[in-house]
Amino acid sequence: MGKVKQLTTRVYSSTRQFNARVRKRLNLDNPTISEAAERGKIADLPAGGIGRADGGKAWDPAWFSFLQEDCPETVNPSLWRHAQLNAISGLFEVTDGVWQVRAADYANMSIIAGASGWIIVDPLLTRETAQASLKLVNDTLGHRPVSAVLVTHTHADHFGGLGGVVGEGDDIPIYVPEEFMNYAAAEGVLGGNHTSRRAIDQFGLALPFGPEGLVDGGIGKTVARGYRGFREPTREIGENEPSVHIDGVAFEFLMGSGTEAPAEFTFFLPEQGVLCMAEVCTQTQHNLLTPRGAEVRDARLWARVIDEALVRFGDRTQVLINSHNWPVWGRELVQEFMLEQRDIYKYIHDQTLRLANHGMTIKEVGQALQEPDFACEALHVRGYYGMLPFNARAVYQKYYGAFDGRPVDLNPLSPAAEGERYLKALGGEQRVLELAREAVEQDDLQWAATLVNHVVFAGDPSQEAKSLLSEIYRNMAYRAESGIERNICLAGAQELEQGVRALPAAGGRNAELAATLSLKDWLDAYAIRLNPDRARGEAFSLLLQLPEGHALVTVARQTEFARIGATPADPPGVTVTATRQALEARMNGQPGEIHIDGDEALFDRWLALHDSFDLWFEIATP
Repeated sequence: MGKVKQLTTRVYSSTRQFNARVRKRLNLDNPTISEAAERGKIADLPAGGIGRADGGKAWDPAWFSFLQEDCPETVNPSLWRHAQLNAISGLFEVTDGVWQVRAADYANMSIIAGASGWIIVDPLLTRETAQASLKLVNDTLGHRPVSAVLVTHTHADHFGGLGGVVGEGDDIPIYVPEEFMNYAAAEGVLGGNHTSRRAIDQFGLALPFGPEGLVDGGIGKTVARGYRGFREPTREIGENEPSVHIDGVAFEFLMGSGTEAPAEFTFFLPEQGVLCMAEVCTQTQHNLLTPRGAEVRDARLWARVIDEALVRFGDRTQVLINSHNWPVWGRELVQEFMLEQRDIYKYIHDQTLRLANHGMTIKEVGQALQEPDFACEALHVRGYYGMLPFNARAVYQKYYGAFDGRPVDLNPLSPAAEGERYLKALGGEQRVLELAREAVEQDDLQWAATLVNHVVFAGDPSQEAKSLLSEIYRNMAYRAESGIERNICLAGAQELEQGVRALPAAGGRNAELAATLSLKDWLDAYAIRLNPDRARGEAFSLLLQLPEGHALVTVARQTEFARIGATPADPPGVTVTATRQALEARMNGQPGEIHIDGDEALFDRWLALHDSFDLWFEIATP
């Protein structure tokens, strides 16, 4: 974690009143929910946290010890309650033969007793947290080998720790949903650097822990600060394989691809009466469009998958577990939970389209969509992660795109150009700040933030302007029920106060994870770095020969294109033979052992045509 100075910001009286209304409106002291989050705990995580080889910490429950206190005025009380429940960590017995390690990383690791060893489900984000979780299982329940691993879907917080439970070269079956390898890293790779930067703000990685900083991530606390280790899957599960026995345990699968992830399965354990909904159900409303950036998800399909699981498994289910948060016990409570989870996505889908068909635009549907009445009681559908207005805009975007049909929005002004014009039209910076303060007094924070944001993006803003916008963002964060909405607002405030503070890498992607990319996706990701000014007038080809295949790469018309497996009609300008790791190193300006036939200068010229990306670009400032 970065050692960032924790600031004390003025909390508006309207923010205190807002949070007081939340506490009054919602039943936040429901003992049934807290009992479910604590039920079955049999062991704590290691005292002192989970370390890394470099001496740092990958994870420590003590980061969130402040949550033992009463809710402060700087946190929405609904989020505070949810954050407290997410912080209950350790090893939990779900039912006979099924356990979970929770709050040892962003996701849960589930453990099923097989005939010959442990069947691991979703081995977390990092090697360190996965290893520590497996050790806790063995120390508590008795040592057994890992007999199989299931990865429910294609997000790294569920497979990045594979190297922590499966040794290199181990003959352990790894089950994944069909098309897993096509999506595991590719979902975000083409947007790569941009997605990673926005993820830092979404997960609060640069924020301090505490009541004025990071308190929760909605579906979990935060992502671990360790190193990832990938292992190649050995078996795909698809629609044609609904029932499979794994190490003596019967699994009934239901595919959920296209809901929370592009490739995802859920499963039912008929002998144990346990339904695992992966990340299709959680104890919060999920994202239909993740703020870090990804493809829009299908809310209607999401509701249909939950309903199909309810129809197929509901009468036989005694416990429902998810890959995040805590379980639901009892057949009737499980069925009610699934109906409410189903209906929050169907409600958002249908009501957004109803409003759109009345002529509302993408910005208007988010403001107009009202929370359904049942969300006051069914706290698990509230926006601790996904945000109702944001999700409404996601549904609109899926069906209609980001353009709202209005001519003025065909080619909108840039933030800087718009800011300059706002300042001129409204009479200069001081007048805009005066209007913003009036908006704050009227508790119109979104308008206040909009006004001062124009000042900031107009260029050369005063410290007064940046301080005011930071203060507004912090008060917006203090009201946010969504953990990630809070993180994004606080990250924006911190950037205004201190600039972008680059943190030292604490793990993240490593060379093993590159194996999840197809050769096509990997080369397409490199092609987006081609600088068209440098490539002007260039026309040549290269043949890349790698262990997994070969590709003909052409540069022409200021565009780069790779044909995988193509045989060149004419001899290429240069042929490069290398491993992917060595070639990637050279692409990133580092040493890598490669063999070149032909014009070596052409290879160097090709590399020089590409940009390098800085992860720590500005977001809240120009």
